[in-house]
Amino acid sequence: MTALPITIDGGIATVTFDRFGLDNYDLFLRAKQLPESQVDYDWESDTYQLTTPARFAERLGAEAVALQYDRPSTAAHLFDYQSWALDLAIEAQRFAAWLDTGLGKTHLYLEWARQVQALTGGRVLILAPPQVIPQVIEMAAEYYGHGLPLMQLHSRDDLDAWCRGAGTVNIALTNYEKFIPGTLSRLRNLAGLVADESGILKTGGGKIKWNLIKSARGIQYKLSCTATPAPNEAMEYASQAAFLEKLRSEGDILWTYFVRDRHGTWSVKPHAREAFYAFMASWSLYMRDPARFGFADILKDLPEPETIEERIPLTDHQRRLLDELLTKNNLGLWADDRVGITVRQKLLQIARGFRYVGTGKDRTVERVASEKPDYVASTALAEVAAGHRVLVWATFDEEGEIVAERLAGKVEAAVLHGRLKMDERLRILKAFRAGEIEVLISKPQLIGYGLNLQFVTSMIFSGFDDSFERMYQAVRRAVRYGQTRRVRVFVPYVPELEGLVFENVREKEQRFLTDVAAQETAYRRALGLGA
Repeated sequence: MTALPITIDGGIATVTFDRFGLDNYDLFLRAKQLPESQVDYDWESDTYQLTTPARFAERLGAEAVALQYDRPSTAAHLFDYQSWALDLAIEAQRFAAWLDTGLGKTHLYLEWARQVQALTGGRVLILAPPQVIPQVIEMAAEYYGHGLPLMQLHSRDDLDAWCRGAGTVNIALTNYEKFIPGTLSRLRNLAGLVADESGILKTGGGKIKWNLIKSARGIQYKLSCTATPAPNEAMEYASQAAFLEKLRSEGDILWTYFVRDRHGTWSVKPHAREAFYAFMASWSLYMRDPARFGFADILKDLPEPETIEERIPLTDHQRRLLDELLTKNNLGLWADDRVGITVRQKLLQIARGFRYVGTGKDRTVERVASEKPDYVASTALAEVAAGHRVLVWATFDEEGEIVAERLAGKVEAAVLHGRLKMDERLRILKAFRAGEIEVLISKPQLIGYGLNLQFVTSMIFSGFDDSFERMYQAVRRAVRYGQTRRVRVFVPYVPELEGLVFENVREKEQRFLTDVAAQETAYRRALGLGA
């Protein structure tokens, strides 16, 4: 076969051909066998261009010098356990780093991206929530100076062009929403992909999840990072394994290692537990405390949060609405096991000083007499007066607005809600970091994941729901490595209205603590570190 002209740039091999002889037919047959490739036609020059990751160039039979890259020395600022996890991830190529909040996943994946880019000569993309991206860029500048230039990609077109080789920066960041419109085949040109806050992969059959998994197939290096993969959460493990291409399908892990009871709940088969964790440890790491793995105890000086639970009395208005709601739904005297999600949501609303009436465009808001917003506001004011920076966590937009009304004119406060454009959310966050805002009110879904907010020393849960994970993540924005003060966490609740949800969250907390200890032990054993 005649040698074909080939160029290699940024980890992408390109072959250009303009005729259909036997040589090109042979190329066509070889191209069909490539794990990843793309062919484009240029009408003006009447030529075809085949692109593929440079590591596959020799499979085309082209004359090309084999690429040889050396792994750089690991950055000195990484902790011992981070360097160890980095080595595991580089060796496995496709890896999940499940490190608890505050253990430095950002440091890990920035160094991973730097090393993968140096190892392959290709490009590495970091996916992260939009509010986290500015923080990542700041950290890269702080720890690497000009040694780790990053580019933020603001549009899907920017992402597509960058994957095709536009620009000179080889490590870029963008947000997951770029995958809502559909798959992006150019993503497979990349050498590496980081999925930060990758819990997004566990959300059923969502567009982002499946479009990302399909777009990322074939990428040589992948790193999935999240803090709280729920122990025994089969679908999350299945989704993570599918993203990292450790399984043919999500069903492989389910039917091999899990069993489902009559209620539809999956759990690891007792006799398969050892094999399951041996499999998991070959491509992932779960760590909540580095000291349990034999590393330096970096958490020994982290103060435990002080939790203040406060029972808020029921008002007459709330009691009337409670009675009406129970009677309407034939619940009588608190048939706990029959209180469905719709009724629970109504009870939570009433506890917090309002209720939604109607649905869709016809939905209106009716205010309800409640002592809870006053408690939240007065506590926030007292905490600010005592020198604390305060985060108020809410569940509903209206709930946050009610608390903000109570604070108006008394303290610098702001509300984050889903209706705000991202630029405005980022502006408010920046002002909060700078101390220009003393009290920030937000939902955990908006800023409860990924952000480092150690300057916050007081939190008030005006609202919470049945998700312990959201509450845990929210608290850990401030209770994390680097925090030197004891964070005060206030959890006021109206027992008659929020008691069911409050008890559910507390029960989940106890199960979580038991399960994560067992899971960490299982990983230690699977990694040959003993029990």
